Amino acid sequence: MSLLRNIKSHPIINTLLTVKGNPKLCIYTEPLWVVPFNLYMPFVAVYMSALLLTDQQIGIVASIFMFSSAVVSIFSGALTDKLGRKLTTFIFDVLSWSIPALLWAFSQNFWWFAVAAAFNGLMQITANSWTCLLVEDTEKAVVVRVFSLLHFINQLSVIFAPIAALMVNRLSLIPAMRILYIFTFVSMTIKFIILYKFGDETEVGKTRMKETANMSIWQIMGGYGQIYKNIFASRDMVLSLALSTIFSITGMIYTNFFGIYVTGALGIEKYVLAYFPIIRSAVIVLFLFFIQPRLDKFGFKNPMLIGLVIFIASLVLLIYSPMEVLFALIISIILDAIAFSFVVPRVDSLIQILIEPSERARIRGLMMVIVLGCTIPFGYLAGWLSEIDRRYPFILIIGLFIITLITIAGNKKRLAALHKQSMM
Repeated sequence: MSLLRNIKSHPIINTLLTVKGNPKLCIYTEPLWVVPFNLYMPFVAVYMSALLLTDQQIGIVASIFMFSSAVVSIFSGALTDKLGRKLTTFIFDVLSWSIPALLWAFSQNFWWFAVAAAFNGLMQITANSWTCLLVEDTEKAVVVRVFSLLHFINQLSVIFAPIAALMVNRLSLIPAMRILYIFTFVSMTIKFIILYKFGDETEVGKTRMKETANMSIWQIMGGYGQIYKNIFASRDMVLSLALSTIFSITGMIYTNFFGIYVTGALGIEKYVLAYFPIIRSAVIVLFLFFIQPRLDKFGFKNPMLIGLVIFIASLVLLIYSPMEVLFALIISIILDAIAFSFVVPRVDSLIQILIEPSERARIRGLMMVIVLGCTIPFGYLAGWLSEIDRRYPFILIIGLFIITLITIAGNKKRLAALHKQSMM
């Protein structure tokens, strides 16, 4: 009984058991999205390569996704306020995930992936509306735990990855991926329907719907000029933009070029890609469960600086991993997982804390436009660098993380103040 009480009192388990309303529904339906996503994700780049896309075309597909994301982000705040958080999430979840899943399942060449990337970019609208559903009725003190719990679920879902590895090994890459994408379509669509049917509009959402009831989308967007000025007049918003942009760029590069690098440059078998997320997730789960609660008292700055140094170490080891030697690659992945646990939950929660709650939808929408606009060129750039030398995209990531280190170190006092604010 004592062990059971200790487990229930753990911050992550306690949050899972006590969270209510929309946050509970968002969290409990998350496996329907995250399980299929993690099944196909390790193989995306090599799937495109198997269908004869070049490294540069893969980079262009990533840039199309970013361009689409940037364009629709302009409208995301206005749509979220006009239609409500719940309806916006349902419509654009289907458009940005269900439809692309079918396109990916039947893809034949570059153009299929290009069209799917354009649809997938619509997910920036639902990223805005879904985040509003998640956090607007959640106390500030619980936000970090909610994001830690979501990361915990995300990582735990990777235990299903051997299914993907088995399918790729038995069926070969292309048939296996087509099946996984069809499963993705079914699973994610069920999640979207459940969240729409049983979710509630947030209090802020209800207020904004009333305020915008007699306004067109263009009228709602009329205040964007002032919001844009307010973002750049606020040091907090500029910090949030800087962190969002760097992690958008580095995440895009790593996701799109890791699989190509380890299977091409390092000679690792394709089906082995499914096992790397398991190792990474096991480390993250252990870290989030046993170590993360102990780090809360240290605030934002020090854990993020430590994590960024570890991120850089993991990338250096990745770049210098010997051909066909799994040990060095596994150590690199373990270090990456530790770094992720230090940094990403804090970046996510920090960004939410920095945003003014009453204008969350429009601020997030405009911020996403800026972030994604800055990210767009890096898809093409990383593809071009990869064709020269497949190590170069990861050297670019190291440079960006060094910039992040300097940014975090230069905001020491403000981060300390924000930590105190988040604990109130």
